[in-house]
Amino acid sequence: MKSMQILEWGKPLEMRDVETPVPQGKQILIAVEYCGVCHSDLHIHEGFFDLGNGVRFPISERGVHPPFTMGHEPVGRVVAVGPKANPELLGRSFVIYPWISCEGCEPCLNGLTQICDAPKIIGTRVDGAYADHIIVPDEKFLVDYGDINPVLACTLACSGLTVFSALKKILPQKLGGQDTILIIGAGGLGLSAVMLAKSLSDAQIVIADIDQTKLDTAMDLGANKSVLSNSKNASEQIKAFAAAGNGLAASLDFVGLPQTMQLGLDSLRKGGVHVHVGLFGGAHQLSLPPLSFRMLQIKGSYVGTLEEFKELISLVRNGMRMELPLEVRPLAEANVALNDLREGEIVGRVVLKP
Repeated sequence: MKSMQILEWGKPLEMRDVETPVPQGKQILIAVEYCGVCHSDLHIHEGFFDLGNGVRFPISERGVHPPFTMGHEPVGRVVAVGPKANPELLGRSFVIYPWISCEGCEPCLNGLTQICDAPKIIGTRVDGAYADHIIVPDEKFLVDYGDINPVLACTLACSGLTVFSALKKILPQKLGGQDTILIIGAGGLGLSAVMLAKSLSDAQIVIADIDQTKLDTAMDLGANKSVLSNSKNASEQIKAFAAAGNGLAASLDFVGLPQTMQLGLDSLRKGGVHVHVGLFGGAHQLSLPPLSFRMLQIKGSYVGTLEEFKELISLVRNGMRMELPLEVRPLAEANVALNDLREGEIVGRVVLKP
């Protein structure tokens, strides 16, 4: 089979011929039809995450070493099954839940399977879908996407699910039309967040980014106000808009820089919630007394559970609007796609087709 692999951290991927795996036990062999290019692939490709203050977390400390195949947003067709798997799956296409967990550690037992202590995540811990075939360990990770466009369906496995889970961390507040949500970042995550927030709440939506073209796209998708996040008075603009109602109830940071976290915290009303999602990197210095004085909440959010994924797929299958800008490119152009994403030249999502 063909696979675009990391042979050396930070160097261009190379197309290689590797042995097609044979499914064992309950395993399922999937012929990949599409795979999304996610921003976290940039960090994996570089071989580290930036923890700030000059500290890096190497991917190798997770036990991942080149040659390695990225790709954690796959849609594909079942072409072979192991002797203990269901043969009736053959020929059917599914979107794959890639966040494979051990189901025995403390996070798993507490329902937080996406932060499992011993994960086998497709495309981040084990070889993924920048290839024409992948192995899925069990039928339960295959989700029927119905008549959803498969190019969109694959992006729901990470960016859609990440946004959905993050929004669920603020929606129990029952936000209404007089409340305002700030979405920081108008990339694939942020644009998905605009549409999901419009579908799941009546709150007003402010979108912040450094790219006016992406802000314009977000406004077309339903945002109520756009703000250039690198402008000197960005926080004042956000607070002025939110002041027409009950102030800024929540900020969702899909970038993950010290500057974007500060923008969210500065703009919140008393009792507001900041949800940190983005993995861009760095370290944030936090003044502690205002957390108490203003009763602010800071929450981390990382992808979502299998149950949340099935819930999201069901919502989209039943008509929830998800008109995310999508572009399909050949798998052989993975390096160009990664570079375009790194340079901020992609509006919406790029999806690779083997």
